[in-house]
Amino acid sequence: MKDGGWCWYESPRAIIHNGKLIIGAISGVSGDIRVGVFDLKTNKNLGVSILDKNFEIDDHNSPVFHVRPDGSLVAVWAKHGHEQYHYYSISEPNNYLKWGEKQVFDHGFEIPEGNRWMGVTYMNLYSIKKKKLLYNFFRDGHNRNPTFITSTNEGDTWGNPTHFIEDEVPGRNRPYVRYMQKNKDLIGVSFTDAHPANYGNSIYYADFDGTSFYNAKGKKIKDLSEGPLKTSEADKIYTGSETKEKSKDSGSVPNAAWTCDLGKDKKERPFIGYTLYVKENDIRFRLANWNGKKWIDREIAYAGPGLYPGQSSYSGLMALDNDNPKNVFISSAVDPNTGKVKNKKHEIYFGKVKNKDETSKIKWEQITYDSKHKNIRPIIITGEGYKVLLWLAGPWHSFLNYQSDIIGYVLEKPKTIK
Repeated sequence: MKDGGWCWYESPRAIIHNGKLIIGAISGVSGDIRVGVFDLKTNKNLGVSILDKNFEIDDHNSPVFHVRPDGSLVAVWAKHGHEQYHYYSISEPNNYLKWGEKQVFDHGFEIPEGNRWMGVTYMNLYSIKKKKLLYNFFRDGHNRNPTFITSTNEGDTWGNPTHFIEDEVPGRNRPYVRYMQKNKDLIGVSFTDAHPANYGNSIYYADFDGTSFYNAKGKKIKDLSEGPLKTSEADKIYTGSETKEKSKDSGSVPNAAWTCDLGKDKKERPFIGYTLYVKENDIRFRLANWNGKKWIDREIAYAGPGLYPGQSSYSGLMALDNDNPKNVFISSAVDPNTGKVKNKKHEIYFGKVKNKDETSKIKWEQITYDSKHKNIRPIIITGEGYKVLLWLAGPWHSFLNYQSDIIGYVLEKPKTIK
């Protein structure tokens, strides 16, 4: 898909349905909200539909999708924190290049003049079948905390907000959350205390069934009716420096973790991919998984320096294979095993990570070579017997200045399709 980018805190940004790969992105040239459709059976690009022309150039604004019972999709998107609205549109059943009129949901609050960051951002669509609810998880700019609204009719209309996760760091801070559909009635969440530029984050995990929060053992933490989940109430996977102190030369707080990706194995046990800002120009990839009794956490690769000036904690990111989340794809600007600089461009690598592995023992297979531009933010999409690897390739200078395309490979097809 030409001309498209995304951040990593909106999901799902791409899905597989009816043999089609549907990709959402935000143009780095025009700011258009774009939907691309690729036929996995015929290996043909079917085209691109524009949901919102000249919306805004900002990688946080990419659309996300949910499959409705009639075969149509609902897509949701929003600006990066400076509006009280989110936008949505519904496709025709089984035709993902034809979409209905753009609709607007007003979250019902006023943004003080001159305060860009008091609105909503980061759309995430997940469902809980037993509740017959579709959830849109997002950041509420007023408290900067994860919040959700729900739909009782698969995205036709939306309800009132509920405070979901509450940070406990003094001041106005914002937990960064990754979500996953653990099963039809359970949503897994992994999150931080704050932004790594402001705090030495730890990494946390919990499950949510629409009524209550649970730890990885399945023990109930609390009911949502008792209030939002506090970071201290969840499983703590990794303990960061848990301080705001940093040197003048450090763009982020040393020993600050940041969520990347979330997956599960065939027993629905969670896997958490995350990064650790060690010091300036030194980010590491880590992988944690619940083995049924305890969390296993280890460093797995060097990620290199920050993605661009001004964002020292931004890495090229990593992606977990949901069929086997020990299969990991990373984007690194250095040799993943040693940290030595190669061609100073982010390349894509693949590795199989065992429970007792650490950085020097993992064999990283290089997927891209001698690239002119960065290859970043990989994702794995699975469904209907297909498995697809996608990533962003192109110049990337900031979240407001990028000219990337979305490229990738079909890694697996159903056995009935050659």
